[in-house]
Amino acid sequence: MGSVLAPACRVWLRSQVSQVDSLQVDIQGGSRQILGGTIPRVAVVAVGAIYQGLSLGSIDLVADNIRINLPQVVKGQPVRLLEPIAVMAEVEFRETDLQASLAAPLLSQAITDLLTQILATPHQNQWLIDWHQVRIAPHTLILQGNLTLDGQTVPIEISMGIAVRDGHILDLDPLTITCSIDLPGSKINSYQIDLGNDVNITQLQLATGKLRCQGRIQVNP
Repeated sequence: MGSVLAPACRVWLRSQVSQVDSLQVDIQGGSRQILGGTIPRVAVVAVGAIYQGLSLGSIDLVADNIRINLPQVVKGQPVRLLEPIAVMAEVEFRETDLQASLAAPLLSQAITDLLTQILATPHQNQWLIDWHQVRIAPHTLILQGNLTLDGQTVPIEISMGIAVRDGHILDLDPLTITCSIDLPGSKINSYQIDLGNDVNITQLQLATGKLRCQGRIQVNP
């Protein structure tokens, strides 16, 4: 049964992305288990996938004991997850992946939202930021762009170290925001992002030109 579902899953995943260099799907389990709604293991490896303009690098996902309403799906009902599942994930982004993704509204807006959150600035509805450069150095992520505020456009740069605490808290430390416009709160030198208890990052590494991350994500029904 897994040999039948895997090609269908590959077709569906390919339909969700605009490009993928390599995609492998492995579904394990006997026909009786799967028809009963339990999939013992699903493994997905994707390289070079582009989703909504985001270059996703390489992604390796594994999930065990997935329970879905397959008997109802056969009768035409939508797929529904019946129990939480833990997805083990290993991802690697090259600097070129992130650079290409800066043109995607999803990433550029997320970076701007993060800066707004860090600064808690009253200018958030008045400024426009065009992010155009990202660099990955050992232990450091550097973002550069042009900020336009009140008709004036100036360079802006965020340099941040990134470490993981308790599996779900990202410590941005040291954090430096450089801009010739006086932005309230820009003297901040560290910031924490809580990703929530459904995330457990076991490894996060910033090397020259590469970002690697391993961990677990709980997906809830």
